[in-house]
Amino acid sequence: MRRARHARRRGHVSFCCALLVAAAVRLAVVFGYPPALWFSDSLPYLQAVDPLSPSLVRPAGYAFYLALLAPFHSVWLVTLVQAVMGLATATAVYVVLRRYKLTGVTATLAAAPVLFSAYEIQLEHFVLSDTLFGLLVTVALVLMLWRPVPSVWMCAGTGLILAWATLDREQGILLPVPFCLYLLAQLARRVSLRAILTRVVVVCLTLAVPVFGYAWWFEQSNGSFALTSSTGVFLYSRVSTFADCSVIKPPADERWLCISTSPDKRPDPNFYAWSATSPINVKPPGGWEFDSRANSLATDFALRAMRAQPVSYIGSVWESVMENFVLQSKGSTAWSSERRYRFPDATPRPLRDLARFNRELPDYASGYTYNGHRDPSTRIVQPFARWIGVYQRFVILPGLLLALIALAGLVGTVTAWRRLGGPALLPWLTGAVLIITPAATTDYGARYLVASIPAFCIAAAIGIKQMGDETTDV
Repeated sequence: MRRARHARRRGHVSFCCALLVAAAVRLAVVFGYPPALWFSDSLPYLQAVDPLSPSLVRPAGYAFYLALLAPFHSVWLVTLVQAVMGLATATAVYVVLRRYKLTGVTATLAAAPVLFSAYEIQLEHFVLSDTLFGLLVTVALVLMLWRPVPSVWMCAGTGLILAWATLDREQGILLPVPFCLYLLAQLARRVSLRAILTRVVVVCLTLAVPVFGYAWWFEQSNGSFALTSSTGVFLYSRVSTFADCSVIKPPADERWLCISTSPDKRPDPNFYAWSATSPINVKPPGGWEFDSRANSLATDFALRAMRAQPVSYIGSVWESVMENFVLQSKGSTAWSSERRYRFPDATPRPLRDLARFNRELPDYASGYTYNGHRDPSTRIVQPFARWIGVYQRFVILPGLLLALIALAGLVGTVTAWRRLGGPALLPWLTGAVLIITPAATTDYGARYLVASIPAFCIAAAIGIKQMGDETTDV
């Protein structure tokens, strides 16, 4: 007994040391790039805070978080708390793996990509929703995995957390699917059907009530029962690389969305979502691409393209999914996307210039208001920024390594087929849903990947243990 307790303590020591190092790296980021890094999506989140209102483009789950910190009038505090969120996410990975009796060293290694990867740390320092989303998804996984059969109360908590995750990023809209499938897989443990269905209903209800409540709020503000009115824009950008109107044959009121450029000469989907010269921006009904009428027509057009050209659609989705696992060679889509979130070598443009570049000039004042009327533009402080510049060149999670991690989780899940995948099933399916959803609805984006990393790491660690257990049983 004493020896086991000593082994547990030693395992905790290894993780605590790693946690301290990861915290030191984040402190260097906080000191080196005050108060935050800014992306084109950042200002709209702040604009939705005062007054708190549903955005046409993105759900307001992240704005709720910003509103909680608004009384402190500090953008710097926002990124500091997000750095703590990153550490909390890694701790959640470690804790749930120790719960499954993995050694401290193994659990620490599984948490290392979240603790140390520059990709994770970069996004934590942006005023963006991704860090909160990753934490919420990971906490939901821990709750569901904490017991072999989760209690009804744990299922209720999981549903509420998934609701916030969905309202933080629509990337989470399909997350109920792996969680409900995992609960149904408990039938293999000879849990009664009634008990399983009760838990499935509880997850769905506790998730649905906040999400439908938000949709009702959105309807009161914007006239349609939905989470956003941007679905059509993003689906349109997804099909833009292959959509051929001679094949689709859209009705007259959708022909303004046709693209005359041949598919092999078209730019990436991001262009067709945001460029002023994209058809969806040239003459949209209502004068704006996020108008409810334009959103409806673009959605219908995209669905027609998917039905008329299913092979092209599946191929484009597959290509976007595979971008997560390839080497980021210079000039590749993955490389170009990741470069947008790197810590800069030189002082970035002031917030006002960023707002002007993104055609959001009136919004830039929301950044000053949130920061107590102080300039929230990014500054660079040496030597911390120099240290972090070197760090991000070397301490990354390569796509090929992530592929091996995902493969280990998949093999471990398949190995436990007699238990319908065992506990590794849930985190692996969750990671898969998190990378497939953006690939199917918009395109590959480096930031969309980060939330899936804790899930894949949990799946890999438990999956490897399941492989060992199955071998022992044989």
